[in-house]
Amino acid sequence: MADAPDLFKTAPAEVTRYFQAKDSVPSFDWRDLAPQEHAYAFTVAKSAGFDVLDDIRAAVDDAIVNRVPFEVFRDQLAPTLRAKGWWGQKKVRDPKTGELMLAQLGSPRRLKTIYWANTRTAHAAGEWERIQRTKAFLPFLLYTLSRAEHRRSQHESWVGTVLPVDDPWWETHYPPNDWLCQCGARQVSRRDAEANGYVDGQAAPPDELVPWTNKRTGETQMVPRGIGPGWQTNPGKNRADNASTFLFGKVAEMPANRQRIAIEDIVGSPILKAMHAGKMPGKFYLPVAQLPEAVVTATGAGTSLVRLSADSVGHIIGEHAERGLSVDDFRAAIGVLSSGVAILGDRGSVVLIGEALGTWWRVVAKPAAQGSEWWLTSFHRKSASDAQSILRRARRKGTVIN
Repeated sequence: MADAPDLFKTAPAEVTRYFQAKDSVPSFDWRDLAPQEHAYAFTVAKSAGFDVLDDIRAAVDDAIVNRVPFEVFRDQLAPTLRAKGWWGQKKVRDPKTGELMLAQLGSPRRLKTIYWANTRTAHAAGEWERIQRTKAFLPFLLYTLSRAEHRRSQHESWVGTVLPVDDPWWETHYPPNDWLCQCGARQVSRRDAEANGYVDGQAAPPDELVPWTNKRTGETQMVPRGIGPGWQTNPGKNRADNASTFLFGKVAEMPANRQRIAIEDIVGSPILKAMHAGKMPGKFYLPVAQLPEAVVTATGAGTSLVRLSADSVGHIIGEHAERGLSVDDFRAAIGVLSSGVAILGDRGSVVLIGEALGTWWRVVAKPAAQGSEWWLTSFHRKSASDAQSILRRARRKGTVIN
């Protein structure tokens, strides 16, 4: 990635939203966060205890959105950091060990690293999202030569590797693969893949896994040789899974009443609108409802929380293409999950019938992972007479839960 991109264009949405979706997390050491956490958390080492994280985040966000070159980023940010005392070497206390140590705070080199790591991973995530959209007709990736003056020999050995987009090798080897790595991956057609030596069934380059111990956490991980510790993840691929898991985990830990308030905020937020507009990766999901306690008891489920994935949003919209579904329709149907009459369906699924905003809905939630997960899979508008007919049949069968 060049340091002086086109200043007359802003970055595409799939690039900017990767960084903008991150939470800000002050830290003392970059190793305080697991590699996967960096997909949804923005942090700067040695920022803990200094009021600088928001300043750095705003500057990085501007650099990503407006393609600001490093020199401008550095010259605009450095005076603020100097004024707040986050510059040069200073004695700071490690909150983990209590040790007082001499640490490097702000410097041109530090800013270069912060700029590079965040802009490069944002662009890699955006590229991966585009790759997923276009893999039907460009189904392969070709590992390309680094543009750096000094190249890593292990990375050079991967140049020319051609594999399907969804080959597991790209989960760990999609560039960047270390600090300041300038390797690339080019998406190609089957014809181009075969011209570069690809044959069906060909195996990925063999990996030698080497142990790396995180001295901050004591955890030892196996990392492919040649990939820097902390870079053994694909930022675009992990973004949706990690952000969703993080958000869902936070909500799942809350008491029931706080869960309800958090879910209402999520369903009413622009995130659901972005999912409805097809602007979120397919695997991204949200906690959107709490099923009635009677449903949890009757089904033996381990949770009441219901998830909705971006993939399911697309399928539901497709099913209603001729009639259209607005984001307000989604919000109305989601409300039925908590307030509707629950009916035991096939294979442990639950059908909920209810009225919202003057419309009757039939909403289906299905269990997964032995009842530890619920997923909203479909909903349909119903007339009042059809809704009452469904309820009468269910009562006769004895399948009404509440």
